[in-house]
Order: sequence, then C-alpha cells, then structure tokens
Amino acid sequence: MKIPVPWLNEFVDAGSDAPAIAKALIGLGVGIDSIENGVLDLEITANRADLLSLIGVARELGLLGRARKADPPADVAESGAPGGVPVEVKDAAFCPRYIGRVIRGVTPGGSPEWMRSRLEAAGIRSINVVADITNYVMLECGQPLHAFDLAKLKGGRIVVRRAAAGEKIVAIDGKEYALTTADGVIADAERPVAVAGVMGGRDSEIGASTQDILLESAMFEPASVRATSRRLRLPSESSYRFERGVEWATVEWASKRAARLLGELAGGKPAPGAVDVATAAPKAIRIRFRNEQVRRVLGLDVPVAKIDDVFKALGCRPAKGEVELPAFRRDLKSEIDLIEEIARIVGYDRIPTDLDIQVRVARSHPTDPARQEIRAALSGSGAFEVLTSSFEEANAPGLVPIRNPEGHVDRTLRASLAPSLRAVLRTNEGSREPLRPVFEIAKVYRRAGNTHSDTDLGKDRSPFDEREVLGIAAPGGQAEARALVGRVLERLGIAREPEGAVIYDRGDGAVVAEADFAALAKAATLVHKTRPHSIQPAVVRDISMAFEERVRWGEVEAIVRAEAGPLLAAVGLFDLFDKVGKGRKSFAFSMRFLAPDRTLAGTEVDPLVERVRAALKTRLGGVDR
Repeated sequence: MKIPVPWLNEFVDAGSDAPAIAKALIGLGVGIDSIENGVLDLEITANRADLLSLIGVARELGLLGRARKADPPADVAESGAPGGVPVEVKDAAFCPRYIGRVIRGVTPGGSPEWMRSRLEAAGIRSINVVADITNYVMLECGQPLHAFDLAKLKGGRIVVRRAAAGEKIVAIDGKEYALTTADGVIADAERPVAVAGVMGGRDSEIGASTQDILLESAMFEPASVRATSRRLRLPSESSYRFERGVEWATVEWASKRAARLLGELAGGKPAPGAVDVATAAPKAIRIRFRNEQVRRVLGLDVPVAKIDDVFKALGCRPAKGEVELPAFRRDLKSEIDLIEEIARIVGYDRIPTDLDIQVRVARSHPTDPARQEIRAALSGSGAFEVLTSSFEEANAPGLVPIRNPEGHVDRTLRASLAPSLRAVLRTNEGSREPLRPVFEIAKVYRRAGNTHSDTDLGKDRSPFDEREVLGIAAPGGQAEARALVGRVLERLGIAREPEGAVIYDRGDGAVVAEADFAALAKAATLVHKTRPHSIQPAVVRDISMAFEERVRWGEVEAIVRAEAGPLLAAVGLFDLFDKVGKGRKSFAFSMRFLAPDRTLAGTEVDPLVERVRAALKTRLGGVDR
C-alpha cells in the first residue's frame, strides 16, 4: 500500500523525513518495499488488515508516541425528502451489514487537483469526483465503497444474494464474467449490478448524466470474496481489503464521511433515511492477561504502568485481570499476542539474550537418495511436484478423525493421496492451465485395524497407522500412469514393480498411481554398475509419428524401450510439433543401437525399428509422417 507522507501527516505528527518514518515502521515490524518521492510503499501482511488505511498507519505510529490528530469529519447534513432504497439481504452470513444511502443532485465532473494528486500518489487513477471520493475515503479508513447510478437500478431496490446458475455480468472493466452460485452479487430487481466485494457492473456505473446515486458501504465474508476474486481473476483494491476483513463500526463511518465529501465536492444532497440492514453487532472480545507472564516469556521487567500505557496506545481496555481487545485488531486473539505487542513496542532489542544458539548440520535420512531419484525421474518426465493438505472433510469408516476445540469431529486425516491430487488437476483445468501430471510424496493415515470408533479415539486416543506413499496423478490415463511408474522404477534400478507396492486408482478425472515409498526405497539399487565405453560404431534410426493430443512423450518412450530390445543404447526426442492436424501432434525421435562386441548391420536393426513402429501404431494410434 502506498502512503504519501504529506497526507499521512494529516492523521499523525509523522514528520517530513520519509526514511525516518520508514525506519520507525520497520521497528514495529511493518515491511517497507520502497521509498520514492515522499511516498512509502508498505508491505502489509494478511493478518494486519488494520494497516490498509491512513488511519491505521497513523495509529501504528502513535504506538511510538507520535501525536495523533483528529480523524476527518464525518457528520452529514441531510436534506430533502427521505431517500431510503429498499435493501434485502438474503444471506446474512455473507453480508452481515449493508448500508445504502441516497445522494441527490450530484455533478460527476472532475475532482479537485489536491484529491487527484493524492490518489495518484497512492497508486489509484482518478476517474470522476464520485468514484474518486469513494476511493479517497477507502484509503483514509480502509472501508471500500461503491456508488450506483440510482436511475439505472431496476425496480429502485437492492438485493444482496448469491448469483443464480448461468448469470453473467459486464463489470466496469468492460469484460463479461460468468458467475456461479458460490459468488455473491449486488442485484437490483432484475439482474446483478455488482460482484459483491470485488467490482461494480457497467450497467449501473456513474456517468456524465448521473444525478442521483446510491452509496453502498458493506461487510462481506472474506473467504467468499477471495474465492470469487481468484476464480474470476479479477483483483481490485476493494477485494484486497474485503478478503482481509473490514471493521463493523467503520462501515457506517465511511458511509457518512463519503456522503459529506459528496456534498462538499460534487454538489450532492444526502437524503435522510439511510438504510442499515445488519445482524447483531459483534460483541467485544475479552481475554485473560497476567502481568507476570511478560517477565516469564520475555525475560524482561516491564512496569505495570508501562504495560497499561501500551494497552492504551493499542486501543485495549484492561480491567480486573482481563483485557478487552480493539475491534480493528482481529489478529489479537490470546495473551501471548498481547505479550508480543508489548515486546515490539518496548523494543525487541531490549529482550535479553543470554543463551548460545546451538547449530548443527541436519543428518540425512537413509531414504533421501531414493526420494531425490524419484523427484528427478518424474520432473524430468514433465510432471510437477505438489504439496497438498493432510486433511479431508469426509469422515468415512477407517479414517482418523480430527476434533476441534469443542470436541466435535470436523475433519479427518487422509487415507489416500488420490483425492488431493485430482483436486489439483481440477484446479489447474479450471484455471485453463495445461494439464500435466502431478506427484507428491507424503504420509497417509488409517486407524490401526480399522476397528476404533470416533468415540474411542476421542477418549483414549486410539492408535493409528501412518505410512509414506508416492502418488502420481496422470491426466493422460492408465498408459501415462504406468509409463511414469516405469520411469521411477528404472531410475531406482528396480527391474519390475514390487508385488503389492503399487496400486492404480481409475477414478474420475485422472488415473492415480500410489506406491509404498518405503517399499520402493528398500528395493532400490542406487549404486549403478558401469561398463566400458564401446568402440563399436552405432546405428542410428529416426522416426517421426503423429499422435492424438492426449498422448505424452513418456508413453511413447516407454513403448520404444520395451520393444527395441537390449541393443537399444539410447532414445531421445529431438523435435515436437504441437499442431499437425486437428487435435494431433508429432514426435520426432532418434534411436541409437549398439552392440558391445561387433559392428551392427542394418539388417539387424531394421526389424527392431519396424517392431517399435508397429507397437506405436497399435497401442497409441500413431501415424507415420
């Protein structure tokens, strides 16, 4: 987030020395990406949504004793006839609060120079005075806002709901987006007019003829906004903040502040009767805090008076062994979080360090060489290694349940890598990424003997079995999966699959091969024998064949090696043509034949080449080129 220093000084006595301000923020743990022309570019971590505003940054500098200034005025002079627009929120969990305020008689021309220059310094393009005011207030307080042309809202009403299957919207960026039932939308009586929390729609945007507007200020579920923004590939300044969460009270403050500016700068007249549809306001969170824990954790004596000063600066309210947390600091959840705040404000450099840090080289595990060879074999075949979660939502018999703090089972440990790997392929396909094989070496879990009930596990922590497996998801089907397993076995020096060590799951979407990693590592022969370099001349033959698009080079190579026999010394792909006809591609590869004790004749090699060619035609549908 870009913070112009002159603008920041309207909220706190920060001074004009940008490097000094940056140093102070770094001391508090706030990252600084760059400093340029009096503008600080801050790196804000996902847990510090309170810093995505000038007020938040000013509040942070106030922790170091910088004098805070009064927040900008947000009182509204309402006039004219009541202007409440009916608002219906159909999913209160998705939208806990929605404020709609009518502003009449606006003139959507250009913004004053001082506002344009501040927005541009903060990295936001000036559009018109109405849009600029919503962005300006968002930068001030962190609450995104949106303005609709009231005359363009069908039926003169707002409905906050999930999108219907097949609904589409043209956003203000001019692109059409297909929505799903998981996406939240702001709709009028007929159709969506905004993707909730992400971007407004073109059909209701402010234009030169706009006179009356509906000013929206709302809260949306962060996870839902994040999912929609990622799926549509539609990031925005609004979604960036909604994804991290906004504050209940600021929703109303921002609405009033923007209404005031619309009156001052756009000639608007805020109408009485703003509509505020809301669930119950969240209750203040109180946690236990013991002053003596500061000494125990930090090894530092901090006077009680200093602790109280820190809490006051943070916006906390201590009382009788408890501390009421400020609503804008959702990252503070426990006693240890408050102790960390004390440490960063008092100064990390004051924490005593009287212990030597012991450093030792990590020992290698006996299976590490096999692990490295497997990764090399699969990566070299075009597969990508992934890391997926060990948890599943299902609670099928035999799985190991995980209980939440309330004692309820809400997840299980996975018993197979197949669901996770297929999910990765579905995600890649949904993102229009080329489908390539993926693999993972990870642990899976089953309850010991599959005889323990959830109740038994919760009470006596019944044991469970865990084992490490190699999982390979092949979008090309059974042949590709077996070819990739073959590459692994070849790299490990294993002549054939160890009995019972590899299973193939032929579920929807891809064939997943799962192999017992310990069995593979045990059977591996990683000390390869060498042989003298042959002085006999080699015979080289090239083949060029076209295949369906789904065919992988690994499948072709596996058949070549199997059919060419022991005289084949090497095979290599030297050319690939992606499109040689509808849905087809061509592989051009070279085969090198060599006998260690004699010069090979062409009459010995040619039958082997024809056998390879025939196998590729029969098994993979190859066509000569």
